[in-house]
Amino acid sequence: MLCGERSTEKDYDVNILSNYKISSNVLGMGRYGYVREGTHLISGIKYAIKTIDKSKLSRLDHIRREVQHLMIIDHPNVVKLVDYFEDKDFVHIVTELCAGGELFDIIVDNTTNIGCLPEQLCITIIKSLLDSVHYLHSINIVHRDIKPENILISSSGKGEGATIKLIDFGFSRKHRLGDGNMKNQLGTPYYMSPEVINGSYDRSCDLWAVGVVCYTLLTGYPPFNGNNNNEIHASTLHGHVVFERQVWGNLSKLSRDFVRRLLHRDRTERITSANEALNHQWLNNE
Repeated sequence: MLCGERSTEKDYDVNILSNYKISSNVLGMGRYGYVREGTHLISGIKYAIKTIDKSKLSRLDHIRREVQHLMIIDHPNVVKLVDYFEDKDFVHIVTELCAGGELFDIIVDNTTNIGCLPEQLCITIIKSLLDSVHYLHSINIVHRDIKPENILISSSGKGEGATIKLIDFGFSRKHRLGDGNMKNQLGTPYYMSPEVINGSYDRSCDLWAVGVVCYTLLTGYPPFNGNNNNEIHASTLHGHVVFERQVWGNLSKLSRDFVRRLLHRDRTERITSANEALNHQWLNNE
């Protein structure tokens, strides 16, 4: 049964093996489980299957909320939900398979002492990422954990023709413009905005994370660093973004301005919407 046909939380299949042959090869590991390749028994199409161990979850409703969000999302830069299964011990989320791997690994493989990915490729990736954020915010979904590990490449061709796919909506939630600020301090420390760290934030937290991703794509390392979470938080709250000449001397002034505007310590000087970011000259300087 396809997930789109389900009408209630309890209306799900329980035996995933009656629908998919699951490979023992692990594609990735997450907070509560792992991802493997699965082949649909009838169509023969290969998918990614995220298996979550329910015993490791403090709140099962977060996973069900992730599934509910994926059910309504339809965007070329967000991974597509295909199916959903739940049994006594596990939740299985079936999505399209992205053969190109994580953006994080591409950053690691391409980092040198003078930078990371080519500037034009970074522009392509950030445009696509912002398109997905703009769409999510338009339907009042805030991701809250944007980072290179949660951005997949659609195919093994990692050039400008490959499509990025935003994944892992485990921390996502519905939040309308008129709602009060969110309070839960969650996400990945390197990508958390000062407002998230301080426990009062809105959807613009996703834009801050995009800024950190952009800086990292261009340089190969994050703008705010430390030996532990407390040091990373302190670096973020201090808010001084360093543009080392050895790296940024090879990049355009517009790229620096774009990153600076997304990661400005003063929120009133910061880009706080995906639409504003998409209109920045760096992304449109053809």
